[in-house]
Amino acid sequence: MKTISMKPGAVAGVLFLAVYTVMVCAVAVVFPDANWDMIAYVASVLEGPGTAVQQVHAQAYELVRQSIGDGAFLVLTADRPYRIEQYANADAFASMLGFYRVKLLYVEVAQWLAPWFGPVGALRTISAVSVIAVGAITLLWLIDQKSLAVAPLALILLILTGFGDVARLATPDLFSAAFVIAGVLLYVRGHDIPGGLFLLLAVLVRPDHLALVGIMMVASVVIRPVAKGAIGAFVLGLIAYVMISRTADHPGWWVQFWFTNIEYVPTLEGFDPPFSLTAYGKATVQALVRALVEERWPAVLALMIFLGALMLRRDFDFTRRESVALTTVLLTIPAKFLILPLYPDRFYFAYLLVFGLILVAVYGRQGRPVFSSE
Repeated sequence: MKTISMKPGAVAGVLFLAVYTVMVCAVAVVFPDANWDMIAYVASVLEGPGTAVQQVHAQAYELVRQSIGDGAFLVLTADRPYRIEQYANADAFASMLGFYRVKLLYVEVAQWLAPWFGPVGALRTISAVSVIAVGAITLLWLIDQKSLAVAPLALILLILTGFGDVARLATPDLFSAAFVIAGVLLYVRGHDIPGGLFLLLAVLVRPDHLALVGIMMVASVVIRPVAKGAIGAFVLGLIAYVMISRTADHPGWWVQFWFTNIEYVPTLEGFDPPFSLTAYGKATVQALVRALVEERWPAVLALMIFLGALMLRRDFDFTRRESVALTTVLLTIPAKFLILPLYPDRFYFAYLLVFGLILVAVYGRQGRPVFSSE
């Protein structure tokens, strides 16, 4: 029976990784962040047959008020005209919920947990469990790739990609990230169908992950081997996306683009701005500048591309499946940004972590220096 070699460095790395994961989980539970989206997700959890708009609005704000400090609640309700209007106008608030209902699996799981933890507690429980899931996937990946000795690199990777920041939010980003990471790494290991199932779940949590699944499908056809699971996930995910968007009353791509990147209109009722290529280009450039100035993901991506290129130059061997996964991530990030230029780190966490974990595994397996004086 084979045993896992646990040298002192590997033991220390595993311990640091485990302790860091538990610490992030504790911080997510004890010191969660309060963002406006949490109010809309709480309202989505409260919605049901026969619930009045005014009732959902009042209850959502009250539950959030009880769970955060007075100062934080004031920021969420009075620091800008949009938030003031949402707090005062139940109908305007309800018009925004189509943006949040489309995260179907996230809302459904929160509704299932709500009787035990309450709506706010349910969202935070999902975040805490997602922290443990991402940490466990990272550790299992290192064990599988016989790369425990480089566990400290994985720890650094988690810090650089903003693991702690996204964990504190009551949003579906970390929940969907766990499915994305598991799905892509399962494909790399040759488990196409289970990987496809996890990717489908990621799409049901955040439909925009459909971009990654579609690009992975195409990349696998070109590079090989074909990701059968990704093909199935893309087809089923696309069907689900169309159905969910219609039933959730999602306002459509251009309205969401305008609202997210151009103007926070007070209500979406009757709001249907004409498409403008100039407005699209200006908003995309502005988002890119904000990402470069305010966020870390562009720098982390550039660093990973540099390290990957350096490893190729040093003749590190990447399998075809690893090449498919890395190509998928490299194409997905700019593709998603061009479709809907969201600049915060949390939207790219899953992709950067997948990219980095593959590089760490390849380095750990082959155990050769990346940097050389030659």
